[in-house]
Amino acid sequence: MSKDYKCPGCQNVVDRGATVCGNPECRKDLAFCSHCREVATYVLVDKGTGRLGRDKYRCARCERVGVKCVTWVAGGYCNGLARTGDRWNRALCSACNERLGEVGRTVVGWTLIGALGGLIKPRR
Repeated sequence: MSKDYKCPGCQNVVDRGATVCGNPECRKDLAFCSHCREVATYVLVDKGTGRLGRDKYRCARCERVGVKCVTWVAGGYCNGLARTGDRWNRALCSACNERLGEVGRTVVGWTLIGALGGLIKPRR
């Protein structure tokens, strides 16, 4: 059973991946916060400086600061706010980080299967 997420502005049910509320009267910008794991509105806190600087946003629900996920910034289908922290923690939101882990496990698993299959294969 999946969780129903609601827009904080109008309380209508929204998709977890929604970037804007679908209600024509509301139309608030939405993001999935990696801290509170809820769909929430956000406000700009600090403008990123320099070529690699990223804007920092504050979640309206939990009041914690985050940055837009690299997938979102690069134009991919993501609406997550990543945590601000050390270098490895802040690049991806929680959903993209989980997907990356699944892909990594799959690649390692198939690599091991191929290596073991090559060892077990009978020689002619």
